[in-house]
Amino acid sequence: MNPRTEQDWVAEFEQLWMEVLGVDEVHEHDDFFDLGGHSLSALRLSTLIRQELNRPVDLADVLHNPRYGDLLAVAGRDDPEAAEAVEAGAGAAGAEGGRA
Repeated sequence: MNPRTEQDWVAEFEQLWMEVLGVDEVHEHDDFFDLGGHSLSALRLSTLIRQELNRPVDLADVLHNPRYGDLLAVAGRDDPEAAEAVEAGAGAAGAEGGRA
């Protein structure tokens, strides 16, 4: 597997959200279920995050953390470098008024 930078996985995380939900963009405070997600798509998202990004996210994490920024933080837990990337991404999203 090719090494990926922490910023890369955050961008890929965002892409997975958009792919699963069929939306063109997501923002830090977007709610998975408000964007049309349901239990089966939550299962798909958690599976993709584990398989594609090798991040410890399961179905319960998606169900209990449906906001984009919250689940991003969950995906970065237990990895100090990932947590820094999440902080940098969230800071940029806040400064720009959202994620593109």
